[in-house]
Amino acid sequence: MINWKALSAGIAVVIVLGLIMQLAFTSVIVRQMELNRNYPDYSGVINTLPYLVGFGGYFVVMVAGGFVTASIALNRVVLNASIVGVSTVGLSLWFSISKGEINLMSLIFFALGVVF
Repeated sequence: MINWKALSAGIAVVIVLGLIMQLAFTSVIVRQMELNRNYPDYSGVINTLPYLVGFGGYFVVMVAGGFVTASIALNRVVLNASIVGVSTVGLSLWFSISKGEINLMSLIFFALGVVF
């Protein structure tokens, strides 16, 4: 049976932490541009920084949402956590599609979000 309280809490955690992560990611992008301007020789290394922060932050957000869901839903934990993952990642992907920005990385994030 689906635990609606667990789903609501998990989705809320993912949305709130996801918005905080987006704020941090924006700060990282701004810092990346400053570093590229000041240190053009290291642009290859500097350009990987947003990917590391993005993947790491995304992992933490999805794990936290799954943990909250699993803590509340004592039965059928995998089902409830999977529903939270699919719904939140699907919502994020839907916003990306509406802007016409769907690409391979979006699909990889979708798959990783469901797994974690």
